[in-house]
Amino acid sequence: MRNLIYGAAIFVAACFSCASPIVKDYVVEGEIKGFGDGMLYVMTETLDGYANDTAFVKNDRFTFRSSTEHPVELLFMVADNKACDRCNTYSFGVFVENSSTPIVVKAEVEKRIENAVITGSIQQQQVEQIEATGMFKKLRRLQREKDSLNKVNDTIALEEKNRQFKQLVNVSLDELFAFDFARNSVAVTFVLYKYFPFLSVDELENTLRRFDQTLESSVYLEKMQERIRRSRVMAVGQKAPEFTLQDTTGHSYHLSDFKGKMVLLDFTASWCHWCKVEIPYIEQIHQKMKGKNFEIISVYLDKNREDWVKDVKTSQHPWKCLSDVMAWKKGGMAYDYFVNGIPALVLLDQEGRIISKGTRGEKTMQVVIENYK
Repeated sequence: MRNLIYGAAIFVAACFSCASPIVKDYVVEGEIKGFGDGMLYVMTETLDGYANDTAFVKNDRFTFRSSTEHPVELLFMVADNKACDRCNTYSFGVFVENSSTPIVVKAEVEKRIENAVITGSIQQQQVEQIEATGMFKKLRRLQREKDSLNKVNDTIALEEKNRQFKQLVNVSLDELFAFDFARNSVAVTFVLYKYFPFLSVDELENTLRRFDQTLESSVYLEKMQERIRRSRVMAVGQKAPEFTLQDTTGHSYHLSDFKGKMVLLDFTASWCHWCKVEIPYIEQIHQKMKGKNFEIISVYLDKNREDWVKDVKTSQHPWKCLSDVMAWKKGGMAYDYFVNGIPALVLLDQEGRIISKGTRGEKTMQVVIENYK
């Protein structure tokens, strides 16, 4: 199922060069005044999560050598340092790229290492140039205002904030692509990935079309393309991916076991407060659909088996409570079903096709009744 690439996603993927550059060594030379001796963790985002390394600081100075296939940001994080603790400063990012030019970091603990001055990286300069516009601060502020209105259910005010947010997003994207380097910049793919995660799949796809066909690949571009592919797989009307989940006794269930039944998948976790808020609505659906060809399955996204087993025993739900104990890991059900947050409800018809996603409260009951046959 993961290898299915629909027409629109094929177009996006085909727009970019797949030729891999020659992997070269790079070096980051740094001075952090006031740091003394210590260690920095070095985190690099990958397609499967993060790669971890370390850099040792001696008398305020460090040198970090590695190699990269494509430009990528390294996040340097303080391991343990009293001076940094006192100043509440803990990390800085450095964009590295294939270049023989050393990347130089100049920072001071007293002035916060997040404000490090970095030279020698073209992509780093581009990121700093983009972030200096301040548009992202506006987006984050408006997003916080939207989130607060969501909690108080002020529909009219929320609609107005959504309108303002949409307008600001469009202006920000135009401003982003107005930079003369934008259409062929890995830095811009990083900014899109980092600051615009709320774009719908269609909006993201249209935005990626604005890049030049010769744009070098990056982990950020590949992750956005993967999001498009996975979303197409989980579009309404598509056949849902097969799964294998277990109950607390170790008995395995598969989606195919429920053929002929409408299935409501409730993605949840033992620690999720808002998932508990959704339970009374799911209980109403269970009572309404009892005795019919209908199945409710709570899919727990816990990392530890003990946590979800304890929650199942405590909750005593009268429907199936299953898990693969993989949380959001690649290869787990949440990954295959493109679940980015919980609670998340997915309704499947008797043939296992997706009817709806993302409903909440009484809306879920309404969709179940309208589609049950």
